[in-house]
Amino acid sequence: MYFCWGAGSQAPERRLAGCGAQLLQAASGERHSLLLLTDHTVYSCGDNSRGQLGRRGVPSGERPERIKALETLHVDLVSCGKEHSLAVCHRGRVFAWGAGSEGQLGIGEIKEVNFTPKKIKALAGIKIIQVSCGHYHSLALSKDGQVFSWGKNSHGQLGLGKEFPSQASPQRVRSLEGIPLAQVAAGGAHSFALSLCGTSFGWGNNNAGQLALSGNNVPEQSHKPRSIGALKNLGVIYISCGDEHTAVLTQDGRVFTFGDDSSGQLGHSTTAKARGPQLVERIDGLVSQIGCGRPCGYSCQTHFCWNICQLCNNSSVKLE
Repeated sequence: MYFCWGAGSQAPERRLAGCGAQLLQAASGERHSLLLLTDHTVYSCGDNSRGQLGRRGVPSGERPERIKALETLHVDLVSCGKEHSLAVCHRGRVFAWGAGSEGQLGIGEIKEVNFTPKKIKALAGIKIIQVSCGHYHSLALSKDGQVFSWGKNSHGQLGLGKEFPSQASPQRVRSLEGIPLAQVAAGGAHSFALSLCGTSFGWGNNNAGQLALSGNNVPEQSHKPRSIGALKNLGVIYISCGDEHTAVLTQDGRVFTFGDDSSGQLGHSTTAKARGPQLVERIDGLVSQIGCGRPCGYSCQTHFCWNICQLCNNSSVKLE
């Protein structure tokens, strides 16, 4: 069972009452959400001005509706960018829809609006096991450990190097080749990858310290992945990227955050002045899952998880 609430809703409201399937995953963009159910169908709701709901003919959807174009697929995971969406089926194929003005759909062309999910042909023959959407860029991790990136590269968030402009098709992040990877995470204009041995690599925008780079003359952006020394000894097992902040979860159930704290999104005390990864205190028990949203915050709980849903409209999804 799950509940949605937010702008225009005074109290939590049960959704998809007659569906029968349970919620497997919830993903949220700036003003839209995707719901993946245990029967591997995908529902969408929210703003549809850029086609991010995967449905034609509606400017928005107040209630979750099934994405018919994905009905024949067995979808295993979904991800939302600011105004675009990705889905991965059980065969590892990736489908994209929504805004494509920066190439973030990866379909090989720049397209302002794409209402219908399209298969990313450049990834054909490559089994993708994970995707993550940033504001205007996307990341994918293949079963054999390769990282692909596409979309906007204004701050080096694709990890390809200074000489690469924005990309409308997936490109291999060659500097990570040969490193066994467990996860990728995309933020507003920064990116992370986590290796199987727990080493964190970050690249892209660092204007607010969201990469946790340390030392003298710390750059405001990195065009290629860098090993993050400040996270080396924390035992990181999961990374989540927000707009301009980042959170990591450690083996012992602790959460460390770094980056922009202008709205208190790091969860530190108001007197904290130190930069770099800082422990989020006042969390009772061990944390099992984390997620970052836009500047108004991220949330994590001990017994169940909250998926950030249209944070700027005070909207969220509760899983039970």
